[in-house]
Amino acid sequence: MPFRRWLREFKEFFFQKGNALNLAIAVVVGTQFQQIVDAISKDLLMPLLNPLVRGGNWQSLAIPYFEGELAIGKILDVMLNSLLVAWALFFIIKAINRTERMASSGVEQLRGQLSENSDT
Repeated sequence: MPFRRWLREFKEFFFQKGNALNLAIAVVVGTQFQQIVDAISKDLLMPLLNPLVRGGNWQSLAIPYFEGELAIGKILDVMLNSLLVAWALFFIIKAINRTERMASSGVEQLRGQLSENSDT
């Protein structure tokens, strides 16, 4: 019995409430967003920074460590990508919040105007 209830709840969650579609859209948008960030990082910023690095390649930076090496360049590349994603998300969230504030203030102004008109 508990398994059937769990299965029914799962079907409602996944298929009936649009969550699967929202998840699919989020995955596609996230993949595209990551490709944009990778392109900015690898094709725009790295060529600008590579002349400043001895050997001319940012990602090949490594520190020898016993029998292997610490891939500092790859770590820096991931950190740069993360900063670009965070920066872009910051501006997206900021724009969404501004839009929500403008919409809520517009609704409040409209309510005020409607209440003034109903009083007269």
